[in-house]
Amino acid sequence: MKKPRTDETIQRVAALLFQRFGFEKTSMEEIAREAHKSKRSVYNYFRNKEDLFSKMASEEIEHIRETLQTVVADESQRVLTRLRQYLLLRVELMASADNLRVALRDKMIHDRHLRFQELNDAMSRFLRWEHDSFKKVWYAKPTQDPAETVELQAAAFADMLQVTLNGLVHTFFVEDKYEQYKASYSMLIDLIISSVFFQFAGYSMPEYHGMTPSNVVQ
Repeated sequence: MKKPRTDETIQRVAALLFQRFGFEKTSMEEIAREAHKSKRSVYNYFRNKEDLFSKMASEEIEHIRETLQTVVADESQRVLTRLRQYLLLRVELMASADNLRVALRDKMIHDRHLRFQELNDAMSRFLRWEHDSFKKVWYAKPTQDPAETVELQAAAFADMLQVTLNGLVHTFFVEDKYEQYKASYSMLIDLIISSVFFQFAGYSMPEYHGMTPSNVVQ
């Protein structure tokens, strides 16, 4: 079996300690001790604790984006079916991203003191990419409106989805109620998709002729 690289061992141990004790209560000395590495060895790979954590959480954010990109790019599915799959998968991926959950729980995202610059940059890139992806859903709707109006509508649509998702992320991972409410999440997503469906159906999109919202959310 291939021996793990030193930086991989450090990250694996650090992730366990951050989850168990939180970021602030975990020191680089403890990470080095539990990883059976010297403190100097840890600092050879990571400038400080913030750098170590930011790299781990940023990698998780990029993995989430790459995975969701496969859903966005799957043109074999109707646009609303893809949107539903995206919304369901998004929260599942965040739930499995242990370091990102610590970042959300400990309010490291949008940190005013920029202790976690790499992490915040990674999240900003993800949200911009997601916003653009949501706008493309709106652009799929035929319209006679001027381009400027469509752009404003698409941006508002994307904003609405992200505000809704951010509220859910706060409830799930900052207030730590994911396990309590995850069973109801798909119901909420189906309500959102049904609402969007009527917007699309109202514009006589051929792919939704003769359909009802239940056809989309199945």
